Amino acid sequence: MKKLPLIFLSMLILIFITSNISANETVRLAIGDWAPYTSETDPDGKLLEEVVTEAFKAEGIDVEYAYYPWKRSYVNVEKGKYDGTFPWNKTEERENEFYFHKESLIKDPGVYFHLKSKDFDWNTIEDLKKYKVGVTIGYKQEETYKEHGIVADTVPDEQMNFKKMLVGRIDVYQTSKVVGYATINKLFPPEEAKLFTNHPKAVEESEYYILFSKKTPNGQHFADKFDSGLKKIKESGLYDKILVKYLGESH
Repeated sequence: MKKLPLIFLSMLILIFITSNISANETVRLAIGDWAPYTSETDPDGKLLEEVVTEAFKAEGIDVEYAYYPWKRSYVNVEKGKYDGTFPWNKTEERENEFYFHKESLIKDPGVYFHLKSKDFDWNTIEDLKKYKVGVTIGYKQEETYKEHGIVADTVPDEQMNFKKMLVGRIDVYQTSKVVGYATINKLFPPEEAKLFTNHPKAVEESEYYILFSKKTPNGQHFADKFDSGLKKIKESGLYDKILVKYLGESH
């Protein structure tokens, strides 16, 4: 009878060892709301979340998401409180502060949105000085506008910029073309959504990435694993299926 506790203890140790061997790694990512790419509440707004989840899954890595305002997500990763954040553009400053994977998550032109009733045109960024410009806190345009002496009205999120545009408090706002129209169509009834348009000239052909922290021990490791997983889901056709699911056949 005295042997039973020893046998029981041995079984517990074996179960513990086995569970630890089979348990997947977990990458912790801090993101915000930017449908259709990321969203805490909108099931139709998680395109890039699904891409990221499936790419890491292909490498046997689980993903945990935490949702914050964008500026806070960025700072949390910068300080090493989370492993990464997305989707962000690549800049020289960010390349110094974070690890990047090689191939972008998605390509999407950045454009200036305005009301159809607003006579808006531009050739260089200096032309924006003639207009009331909106910007979201934490977006790279904040610094760009400051460098060029453009006074921009700063707000915490994308939706507020479009609401202010509708009532004439700003004239123009730069964002992703895909995200811009998704936000407009989600935010306004059809009769108001049709009042918006974008300038045909793209500001930039944006490519979006995960920023991996240099303050955590596995930043480069997760960047490399993501590259490998992204390649696998593209080769299998899963990546394209995800895009069609959220953006339709015409994407």
